[in-house]
Amino acid sequence: MMFLRSLPLLVLLFSGKVLAYEFPIEVFEYVDGARVVAFIEERDIDKSLHWTPFEGSPPLSIADALASIQKSLAADPGLANAAFTEIELKRIPHHEMHWHYLVEMTTETGGDRKYHYFVVLMNGKVIQAMVRPEPLK
Repeated sequence: MMFLRSLPLLVLLFSGKVLAYEFPIEVFEYVDGARVVAFIEERDIDKSLHWTPFEGSPPLSIADALASIQKSLAADPGLANAAFTEIELKRIPHHEMHWHYLVEMTTETGGDRKYHYFVVLMNGKVIQAMVRPEPLK
């Protein structure tokens, strides 16, 4: 009986913890017709450095972004032979002063080419992105 009286209080306490969860920011880009999606935590965006175009160079150079990618690839044996294909500088949606690099890499296995995508924040943090199919309309 005591448990039933305290049940609403327990539900309220636990629901507060559940509602406090911050969902990651979904960043999607189109690369050669493929929809590339990355999920970035808000706290990672906050830790990233600000940049405003036309007010100096980005805080992370292309060379530094590629060095961050190389460091990340070293931890994954399946991507050890990945070749650099492309890099783009993109703004993070709804975060005016936060930008990222979108990096495309490829691997070849038995004549099949596979594409790998990475987001590099302006503090050098690397987040692996994935190709998602277009939603049905």
